[in-house]
Amino acid sequence: MYRRHRDKLHAPLSSIASGVIAITIRELVALVGVFEHAYAQISELSDASGETIANASGLTLISSLYARAGMASIRGLRDIPLLVDEIGLLDAAVINLESYEGNEVVLVAGYELLDNFANRERNSYPLRCKHGILAFTDEAGETTQVL
Repeated sequence: MYRRHRDKLHAPLSSIASGVIAITIRELVALVGVFEHAYAQISELSDASGETIANASGLTLISSLYARAGMASIRGLRDIPLLVDEIGLLDAAVINLESYEGNEVVLVAGYELLDNFANRERNSYPLRCKHGILAFTDEAGETTQVL
């Protein structure tokens, strides 16, 4: 099974500038795949409550990610915002997949996402909240609430 090298020096996820990174639709699909597989594995092998399993697997983030992707698509933007704090959910899902006999291919995808996100530069675009959905502002200078 593919294991993260814990003795290898990694830049901590908190070293990504606090705020947000931009992810692609392909990364979003991979991220959702990791979360869904983690949920399935933990549900099958754990007797924890449904809420605990949803939190441990990252399942709680999926609807927000889809909403952000939809907003980006409607506006013709390619990047989807992911809060740096939300990367911790991916890390937890991958760790839980290690513990709950997750599929090796999904684990590798999770580790690749973690590495990509850890190396990602801070997004220089400001954020806004439109209809309760986190989004990047476009270049036209919008008047909605900027975060």
